[in-house]
Amino acid sequence: MKDKDIENIIELLKLSEFKEEKPETPDISNFEITEFELPEHINNIYPIISVDGSFSFLFSFLGTETWIVLFRIAVTEYKVLKNRERDIYYIMNSPPKVYDHLNLISFNPKVLANQPPIYIKATEIAANLMERVPQIVASNILSYLEDRTLETMTENYKNCIILKDGALLTFKALDRDTIYKKILMNCRMNNNFLVGISKSTSSHIFHDLYTDDYFLKIYFNKKYPNLTYISIPKEEFEAQKKFDIWGDAYYAKLHKEASKWFRIDIGTDIADPTTLFSSLAAYSMVQLIPGYPIGLLEAHKIAKSVRDLKENYEMELIKHFKELGLQAKDILDGAVDINGRQFRSFHEILDQLSR
Repeated sequence: MKDKDIENIIELLKLSEFKEEKPETPDISNFEITEFELPEHINNIYPIISVDGSFSFLFSFLGTETWIVLFRIAVTEYKVLKNRERDIYYIMNSPPKVYDHLNLISFNPKVLANQPPIYIKATEIAANLMERVPQIVASNILSYLEDRTLETMTENYKNCIILKDGALLTFKALDRDTIYKKILMNCRMNNNFLVGISKSTSSHIFHDLYTDDYFLKIYFNKKYPNLTYISIPKEEFEAQKKFDIWGDAYYAKLHKEASKWFRIDIGTDIADPTTLFSSLAAYSMVQLIPGYPIGLLEAHKIAKSVRDLKENYEMELIKHFKELGLQAKDILDGAVDINGRQFRSFHEILDQLSR
């Protein structure tokens, strides 16, 4: 970049007369806003079971519109304790659980005919877009695997808060009614609370130019400096026809120093959500990311290892290909990264095959 060009841009920006403007007070008369405190007896609150997932494309065979994908679902279990000095401690009740699912994503009819119905449905949704995007297929399959894990957790655990990464909503086209009705029934039978927490949101529920994420930060942070949750009126979702919504939606700040508010959905019926938000806040005192529950934080770290260790899994796959009698040419022909570039270093793969 040329210094002169940058100087010209700065001069033009000055003409815009940038200045710090306080946002106008929005009309929030239809939003119920509640401030709350941490639980008085922290040692008595329910443990949390957290579920998060991720995936990694290991091999891409673009000539046949087929991809090998590794899905990973992570589950963590925490309880919270406070000692006499009022220090908060988080204890992992059991080792994290990891569920891996290796499979193909493909737009090839012959492959699809031999896969579970969810793969066919997810592929149909992506195929209806202007461009057939494998990441959309993978995302829908991942959410299905997360939901099936939630079903198992809500069935096997009692007297817990079950946390899901993401909002409690599903694409109508994916027909998740059966799964979510079973999840909610399990929660009622086992006295569990189902909660979905979104890392980010691009919605405009406050009907402002800014997204809700940014709007909450610049307006509500100053007006409500303490722990606070905001109930989102159900009518805000009535016009949309794309999603099924499984519960009541809120925005909440779970730590006084939280960098952001999170959208939090509560799927189970609850007369007064204040106690539940208070419990969630007790699990969100970690200084690394204040305001985000430790269970989901750790589950995310474990789930994303499927991407961090991608090269290891690729080499493991190549080793198994070799053991099954495939030749180097069979593996390397057509195998590229997801953007169509040649798959890594030929010499590196050849060295692995030659061991």
